[in-house]
Amino acid sequence: MTTDLVPATPAPAPAAASAGAPRSGVARRFLRDPLATGALVVLLLVVLVSVFAPLLAPYSPDHVIPDIARAAPGGGHLMGGDGGGRDVFSRLLYGGRLTLLGALVTILVALVVGVPAGLLAGYYGRAYDAVFGWATNTLMAIPGMVLLLSATAAIGPRTLPVMALFGVLLVPGFFRLVRTAVMSVRGELYVDAARISGLSDPRIIGRHVLRAVRGPVVIQAALSFGIAVLMQTGLQFLGVVDPTEPSWGQMLADAFSNIYAAPTLVIWPGVTIGVTVAALALCGNGLRDALTEQPRRRR
Repeated sequence: MTTDLVPATPAPAPAAASAGAPRSGVARRFLRDPLATGALVVLLLVVLVSVFAPLLAPYSPDHVIPDIARAAPGGGHLMGGDGGGRDVFSRLLYGGRLTLLGALVTILVALVVGVPAGLLAGYYGRAYDAVFGWATNTLMAIPGMVLLLSATAAIGPRTLPVMALFGVLLVPGFFRLVRTAVMSVRGELYVDAARISGLSDPRIIGRHVLRAVRGPVVIQAALSFGIAVLMQTGLQFLGVVDPTEPSWGQMLADAFSNIYAAPTLVIWPGVTIGVTVAALALCGNGLRDALTEQPRRRR
């Protein structure tokens, strides 16, 4: 008696593993980009140095040494002294704390207000879309700088409240981005299947719809963070917010007031601001490429 030998058919891969592969591949594709990886390292270094400024700075940011006023680097002062006789290196480390914190407040306000409004307007439409659309159009019609200057005159030269108000001005960008992405996926078959299976609207939005918009939102947040850093620096340079707080914009303003006596003072805050904003833009571009690139399938 003979038996026919039939080759066994390989079992299909589990659905959970195939669903998790693209998510794990995003980080791998991001780290394959040398520019994005280098920018991420620079950002982490800036954040860590700013957080641990009390441990790394040799002097207090307001400690005055009259002998080093507008002095060149050297003599125990790595970057010299500013116009008031304070150590530039110490103020640069401490200044990153307020600058990054103000930009973080801006992004949090924009996310907390813009993303839920975009989800509701894109998923439900009708009254939600009309109300939120009218509100965002009104915000876009208001001159941003005029509003910030008026708010500063009303609430005083406080950095964080002013940056929170700037976050409100960034809400229309997040709202329109999320609304458009949600409108493109709310009619997909898997959303209809989830609705037919009995899932509530909050669970459908959190489990299915939000996953479709989180990539563009992260990229928008990275780019908006750099814009917030530049806006805060500009306000501090103009002296609109509290000029006594150590920040990169305040250091830049002091450097320009002493540009002829100590021209090197403008280098340190200028380079720091430029490197930080460029690193944020490169991280956003790298994340966009990692999310849009299709993962390679293995046989």
